[in-house]
Amino acid sequence: MRRESAPDRLRPAGAGLFLRRLMQQRGTSARTIESYRDAFELLFGFVEQRTGKPPAALVLADLDAPLVLEFLEHLETERRNGPRTRNARLAAIHSFMHYAALRDPASLPITARVLAIPAKRFDRPVLGYLTREQVTAILAAPDRSTWSGQRDAVLFATAYNTGARV
Repeated sequence: MRRESAPDRLRPAGAGLFLRRLMQQRGTSARTIESYRDAFELLFGFVEQRTGKPPAALVLADLDAPLVLEFLEHLETERRNGPRTRNARLAAIHSFMHYAALRDPASLPITARVLAIPAKRFDRPVLGYLTREQVTAILAAPDRSTWSGQRDAVLFATAYNTGARV
């Protein structure tokens, strides 16, 4: 009887090791941990709907690239997530696959295919700029008769004169 390794069998203990690695070794923020947790809750719920397997019965081979791609498509179409959210969920999956590849080199064929899934490109909004009249209005706005107004006027002027306008 073959004993499955931690990344091969996706158990709470395996997830705990992964989260401990993120917190202790990588120094990941609490917000990132929450984001990863949410990503895996969504992924495991999706996999359970598709395959009928509860999360405790999943093995790493169940999370192959076609299924992950279906999950990402599900996020965009049915959950109406934008590319940034999709990419954040994919980053969580990629991070786990890196971890699984390090812990179990036999899983490299599966993890490599999932890691090959690229982030989705999206248009970044073009930053606008202030007109000369708007800058003049901002610089004139602080009440210079008060200490805080003088401070604000100096801060605004410094920001403008040093190019820190963004």
